[in-house]
Amino acid sequence: MKKLILVSSLIVSSCLATQVNQTISPKTNIVKQELTKPCNISKTPGLVNNCILTVEANGIGVAPANSISPAQATAMARRAAIIDGYKALTEKLYGIKVNGRETVKDMVLQNSTLRSKIAGIIRGATIEEEDYKNGMYKVVMSLKLNVKNWNQYLKNNPPYAN
Repeated sequence: MKKLILVSSLIVSSCLATQVNQTISPKTNIVKQELTKPCNISKTPGLVNNCILTVEANGIGVAPANSISPAQATAMARRAAIIDGYKALTEKLYGIKVNGRETVKDMVLQNSTLRSKIAGIIRGATIEEEDYKNGMYKVVMSLKLNVKNWNQYLKNNPPYAN
């Protein structure tokens, strides 16, 4: 089966899917396309085909050392992995806002600070794979996205407008 991938982040405008004749591993965190025609994510939703993309993301959670039982540790690690998966999907769909600040005195770096922020709503994500080994839980989550509707949403609700 032929699969198509999007090589860049979804938040970048004018990304174009390209055709690849190989199986995509879920570990790659790559966006897969389900149709045979290219799907373009841009800021001009009227120019885009009405196609569906599947966005995949990995989430990882570590079992806490101070849990009461192994079952509780597994449950907590699973929950952490799911939340991390949602965060990764949000980063792919909305992007990350990064603020940086540096203080230099007498040509010597005194202080350097970086802060990142993500914000968004994810609905309809599904867990495709789950794995628990050595106290670490991993999930692969996916979300089907109608590109035309997504572009219209981003046009009306730009992330990090201020």
